[in-house]
Amino acid sequence: MGQVPSLPSEAMRALDAAAGNAYAIDTTQLMEIAGFQVARTAVAVLDGVQGKRIVVAAGGGNNGGDALAAARFLFQRDAEVQVWMRANQRLSPLAARHRQTVERLGIAVQDASHTPLPEGDLLLDGLLGTGIQLPLRAEVAALIHAINQATIPVLSVDLPSGLDADSGAGGDTCIQADWTVTLGLPKPALAASSATGRLLVADIGLPIPLFGPLAEAVRQLYAEGDLVELLLGT
Repeated sequence: MGQVPSLPSEAMRALDAAAGNAYAIDTTQLMEIAGFQVARTAVAVLDGVQGKRIVVAAGGGNNGGDALAAARFLFQRDAEVQVWMRANQRLSPLAARHRQTVERLGIAVQDASHTPLPEGDLLLDGLLGTGIQLPLRAEVAALIHAINQATIPVLSVDLPSGLDADSGAGGDTCIQADWTVTLGLPKPALAASSATGRLLVADIGLPIPLFGPLAEAVRQLYAEGDLVELLLGT
């Protein structure tokens, strides 16, 4: 496998849109695969999740939707799953749908605005995605601070919440992850940020031709597997 490229956040959003236009693959499909891959990563890092306590910290955007989709798969693998998210936040349509699903499954949903961070064996960080604006709002910064002060290991979805995906700004105040599973391709800031932890990249079903000049590098990466750990600094 050659050098793994990164893709800026705006280019990744354009790829998501192009998947729908060119291949009739919509965000619903991509989110299902993303959730499955995040859950699969959790199973790998915990060496199985049966009976393990997993806290899903979810925001209102599609990054939160990915984490909520993962919650469903982990619940089906007999993990003890709790969702920790602010009750009063606005949800994207897909995040709202996945929240409704976890509630109907009987997964506990705690209001992060009024409930302390639960203890657990792993926290899935799905608070924020690539569309952040720094500085963060106080209520979100407080959730990140609570997670960083806890002893629970953290697996971030796509990137650590609060880290600017392109510039790396916010690296001191963002989630300090133990692992990050990034979706499609790494974001530019991940390799150099100590907040990333161990970095894995997951294929979520974006057709390789969409990556244009990066297509051959992506083909080589995905040939290694649909969930690959990248060795940073080598």
